[in-house]
Amino acid sequence: MGQIIRDKERNFIDEVYDYEGLWGIPSKCGLKIAKHKNQTVVIITELYEDNPGTSVTEYCAQLAQILSEDKKIKPEEMIFILHTPDVGSKYEFLHETFDIVSFTIENGKFSGPEWERISRNEVVKMINDQ
Repeated sequence: MGQIIRDKERNFIDEVYDYEGLWGIPSKCGLKIAKHKNQTVVIITELYEDNPGTSVTEYCAQLAQILSEDKKIKPEEMIFILHTPDVGSKYEFLHETFDIVSFTIENGKFSGPEWERISRNEVVKMINDQ
């Protein structure tokens, strides 16, 4: 596991998070958690070559479920953001993106992810506007 940064005053976590992906394969992602008013902003980052397992993009509903349980975040208070970093490619689909991912939540289970693209500035404002 990588360096874990915790700021109790602002209730902020920044770490590499290990999870069990599809078919039980060990996987990892970047994870930032910050309180935002009465909600919790959860940002997961795709690690590409540093992730030996399941991509966060294809596993986001399951990962939201895992994080909700592991980090004790109420599903209705979670703002879930998927971050894919820029890999320095000329291809548009490999540039940095941020998406708020909304889920259908039934009986505490996450399903049906829907993505809404937002800007880096919106994410920064969301985290800093406490």
